[in-house]
Parts: sequence; C-alpha cells; structure tokens
Amino acid sequence: MNTFEGALKEFVTSASGAVNGSVSLRGTTSAPKIDGRINFDNVAISTLAIGGPLRVDNESLVVVSNRGMEFNQFTIRDSAGNRMNINGIVGTTNFVNYDFDLTIRGRNFRALSVPKVQGSIYYGDLVISTNLHITGTEAAPKVDGSLTVNDGTDFAVVIPQRDPGIVSREGVVQFIDFDDPQADSLFRNYDSLNKSILVGYDVATNLTIQKEAKFSVVIDETNGDFVNLQGEANLSAGIDPSGKVSLTGSYEIEKGSYQISYNFLQRKFDIEKGSRIVWTGEPTDAQLDLKAIYVANTAPLDLVSNYISASNQSIRNTYLQKLPFQVILSLQGELMKPQIGFDIVLPTDKNYNVSSDVINNVDIRLTQLRQEPSELNKQVFALLLLNRFVGENPFESSGDGFNAGAFARQSVSKLLTEQLNNLTQNLIEGVDLSFDIASTDDYTTGERRNRTDLNVGLSKQLLNNRLTVTVGSNFELEGPQNTNQRGNNLAGNVALNYMLSRDGRYMLRAYRKNEYFGEVDGYVIETGLRFIITLDYDRFADLFRRKKKVDNRDRQPKDPIP
Repeated sequence: MNTFEGALKEFVTSASGAVNGSVSLRGTTSAPKIDGRINFDNVAISTLAIGGPLRVDNESLVVVSNRGMEFNQFTIRDSAGNRMNINGIVGTTNFVNYDFDLTIRGRNFRALSVPKVQGSIYYGDLVISTNLHITGTEAAPKVDGSLTVNDGTDFAVVIPQRDPGIVSREGVVQFIDFDDPQADSLFRNYDSLNKSILVGYDVATNLTIQKEAKFSVVIDETNGDFVNLQGEANLSAGIDPSGKVSLTGSYEIEKGSYQISYNFLQRKFDIEKGSRIVWTGEPTDAQLDLKAIYVANTAPLDLVSNYISASNQSIRNTYLQKLPFQVILSLQGELMKPQIGFDIVLPTDKNYNVSSDVINNVDIRLTQLRQEPSELNKQVFALLLLNRFVGENPFESSGDGFNAGAFARQSVSKLLTEQLNNLTQNLIEGVDLSFDIASTDDYTTGERRNRTDLNVGLSKQLLNNRLTVTVGSNFELEGPQNTNQRGNNLAGNVALNYMLSRDGRYMLRAYRKNEYFGEVDGYVIETGLRFIITLDYDRFADLFRRKKKVDNRDRQPKDPIP
C-alpha cells in the first residue's frame, strides 16, 4: 500500500498494510471468467477527503465467475475501532454491467475525521450510524434505509468566499444579468442544492440528528464570522432518478450561537432554544423561525433622557445604573429570502437594583421604539457597535462615557491588590492570606458614588496537604451599603478542595460563594460541588497512556551527541 501513497499523494496522505491474493483469469474479453480471492492484510489508509485512518484487518473479497464480487461481513474500522459492515454481492457476468444487493450497517462510525488546514471547505469529525440497503443496477442504483448523525459529531463547513481585493488586482469586474439570473454562477450555486449530479439514482433515507451533535458554518473565515448549532432533527431525504433533491422535516435547535466580527469588534448572539428550520420539499425551500440574543450591559439614560425630568439630577443619575438589555435578531420566512427583524427588550424575570419607575419608563420607551423602525434600528446598531444607547443628539449622550477618575481608581486597585498579596505572603506560617480590591461606579442611590470592595481570603492545608480549606469574605469599604449584606461578612465564601489522588489529578471541590452583582438585587449566594480533572502532557498521546509508561519513556537515555 505504500506504493499507492506515493502514486496518489494528491489524494492519499498515508497508506500501510498489504493487499494480496490469488485470481485466475479465463475466457474472452467479452466474456471473462474471473475466480479467486483478494485478501486485505492490516490495510490502513488516510485521505485528504475523509481523513482517517480507515482500517481493513484480515478481510477477504471473493470473486466468482458468473456471479460477481461477494462481501461476507466485510468490516471497515475507523480510527476509534468502530466497525462498518458490508454484506451482500455486487453481481456481474462481464465486469461491465453490475447489479447490487448490499447491506451496510455501522454504529458510531467516524465517517469523516478531517483536520483543519488552510483552505479546507470542511473539517472535524462526523460520527454516524447506518442501516442502508443498496439495490438496482449501475445505471439506476436504489438506496433506502436510515442514517443517524450521532453524539460526538463536531463538524464544520466553510462557505467559500470570493475575495474582491484579489479580483480587483486581476482587473476583472463581474456583472450579474438580472434579466437572466439563472445563468449567473451566484444563483446557479443555490439551484445546485436542489439538483444532484447523481442522475439516475433513487435514494430515500430517514435522517436523524442527535441532540449532542455539533455543527458549525463558517460564513467568513477571514473576519471570523461563524454559526454554531446543536439540536435534534428528524428528516426524510431523497434523490429521484431525474436528480431532484428533496428534504422534509424539521431541525430544532437546542443551543447555538452566531458570532459576527467587524474590524476589531466582535459580537456574539446566542440562538434561543426552540428555534427551528423546517423543510417541506427542496433543500433551499425551508422556513426559518430563528431568534438570537446579544446581551448589552449598559445604562438606559440616553434611551429615556428626553422623557424624564432634566432639572432633577438625582433622578437622572438613577438611569446611569447598568441593566442587561437584550438585542434580539430574528430570522423568519423563507431560507433564501428571510425577513430580518430586530428588537430590544429588558427581561422581566429578573430583579434589578433600581427603582420600579426606572423599569417602567424603560419599558414604555422600548414599546415606543417598536412603532418607530428607524429609531429602533439606530439604537440596535448603537448597542452592537458602541455597547450603549445614543440620544436624539448623539453629541449630548451622557450614559456610559469614559470616566478618567474611575479608570484610575481601577488601575490603583489592581496595584494595591498585588502589593498586599506580596506583603502577606509569609505573614502566618502554614496559612495563606490573599486580598482583592475592586473599585467601580455605583448609581443605585440616585447619584454617582465610588464603590470599593475588599475581598479577604484565608486558606489552610490539612490531611497531608490532601485537603485545602479556604474561607473568605467581601467587605464594603466605600459606597452604598446593601442591607441584605450587613452583618453577614464573616466567612461569606467557603471552599473545600480534596485531592482524590495524591498527584492532584482528580479533585473534588465543594464551595459557597457570596458575590455582588449589579444586574440583580445585591448579593447572590452560589453553592455547588465540582469534580475536577487536571492533566499535564507534552504530547497529546500522553493523555491516553498510563502514568508509569509516560514516566518510563521520559527516563529513557537519549542518544549521545557524536
């Protein structure tokens, strides 16, 4: 097989093993009689198209005159050892015309395992289970059965882009003839999704996608725009003898995201659970019902500045408290001509550290925006580009502006934190002390107040250093006091780390954390239990070797330098 690797280096990346056998050839060229057996001895092959390697270990292909080629549980293994079995016969009497009677079954088979390289149009792992039956002839094959895309799939498709910069340097300008759009290559690409090159085939399969299967669509590889999808689908896919492709069923999204980039700006929309794509015929004839959300933590003052009293500065300052606004992108209607809409909402299922008047006025203003599409779009793009609202006069916008004093205080807080930790490094033997100082702006009282929090942590190791106990608390040094927090500063944060193994590879952590959040009403207490695995490795293969084998390999003497 090494010979094929050299001869087909543009397609085959590696090949090993041997193919041998004994075949007798008799008869005439018009009626050959071929009998024998072809043996595959530990054959492994990797290609650019499917990755791999795919292995065939000690299998045989039997050739019988007047019958054809027989597959008797012919087994192909993927890189993880999962099997794909081919059983049946490819019938022929002259080795020119063929008829099929094959069954292909596999479970959790890694059909594609392609690394990401520059210029790839797809990459990742595609794990499938199949139960397919192939009949018919070479001119009119028929395929029916089921195909499942399993958990463990993490596959990406890259949409090819035409670089206008490269085209301009070549001096080529391409025009679209809208009187005959079907003749243009841009429109022809869409139509090709509905028309297969496999004319004469009759394919009918049930396609299932499991919930944990992950797919990515790279929209613009240069800028970093991509969509991640994860969800369930039950589809019926087919190709009729004329080459027409059909697809019916729905794909319901469990979770996903859409990241867009513009120069140095990156914004990530989280696709809402329950969004779906429904096919009713051709692959491009799908109906969209998608909703994606981007959260912008910003102050609402510029949104409502013209609707509140300008004379009462205290009231205006309450609108400088940041709130988690959701920018909603919706795609509805036809796949090729979607209706794109935007909205801005403030979730009602949360408690905010502001007065009810602020929430009510913000909701009223957002309702008004929905009746003013141009103003709504202006605020949407302001949130996406600037992460803030803009007033009717953008030059007078006052919310979320740059505050040099706050910036300086935050920088000094980081410096004090570092120096305090250095001073207390060896203050108490056997006990570790840590400090963290954080400075922020607070508008909950109606005016801008400096807020400074001091977090103190103390840790002690017990049981031969297997158990680490850490206690700590947050002290409000400056700023408005939270009534729920007063008198509760002692041991506000507790963490217990226990090493299940002596080397610390496996660890169990129980914790209680008390932390201030501006988006909710004061402090939030989080309690949890975690299981942690920590692995160190020099080579990726070391993750799957036993520790003793890795240590022995590291202790092997190196060849002396001559």
